[in-house]
Amino acid sequence: MYCIEHKTFYKYSQSPKQAVQRMHLMPKSSSGQTVREWIVDLEGSEVMLSCNDHHGNIVHIAAQTEAKSEIVITASGIVETQNTSGVFGQHDNLLPLAVYKNDTHYCRMGPHLKSLAREMTREVDDVRFLHSLSELISQKIVYKKGYTDSLTPADLSTSLGAGVCQDHVHIFLTLARSVGIAARYVSGYLVTDSKDSDTESHAWAEAYVEGIGWTGFDISNQISPDETYVRIACGFDYSDVQPVSGLRFGDGEETMTTQVIIQ
Repeated sequence: MYCIEHKTFYKYSQSPKQAVQRMHLMPKSSSGQTVREWIVDLEGSEVMLSCNDHHGNIVHIAAQTEAKSEIVITASGIVETQNTSGVFGQHDNLLPLAVYKNDTHYCRMGPHLKSLAREMTREVDDVRFLHSLSELISQKIVYKKGYTDSLTPADLSTSLGAGVCQDHVHIFLTLARSVGIAARYVSGYLVTDSKDSDTESHAWAEAYVEGIGWTGFDISNQISPDETYVRIACGFDYSDVQPVSGLRFGDGEETMTTQVIIQ
């Protein structure tokens, strides 16, 4: 069982005339996890709408309620997890599986991905193939911070030969989809230490395997998600699960920082 606190700080050099945020910060009880309690608290803005999106994620839309130079968004709660050996299970929203095979802005074949695709070993068994694909990406794209950012598409990170979990997932999704396998992006948290520690949001991939359902692959760590993973949202790529995004109207500069603590 984990106690999680995720804080997002927006600071403005000049108070904006208006600011609107879209938030994917609330987990759902699902295969492998039970949400015991969870709240989203805001300072300087107010939740105007809560709903489920087309992927089944819980989404909050917030708007600035007063002129302030700082907005603080705190998502916190308690989640109990279980080890399902990476198996999430059957399809869980109304979108057809076929749409999870399509290209997206982040996940589109380019010359560098096509070159990497020629090194794939197509196994008869989809599970073996997906594990071998995960291993290939981990070998070719070294985990290093500072080479990419949240806007880097899969083909560019492949050309750089370095990236972080987001890049690994986008490359995996693109290559899995290129051979007709439905695949999606999953965001959440990974607990890396049994002691109290600062950590960051994490990302992994899920592919749909006939007879099994959605099955998880953490390419960066070369394991299947277990009880140390807390799931928040899923989608076609990072743009569908971004923890906090939005629009600001006004002059001045904006900075955003985050802090995640898991106990």
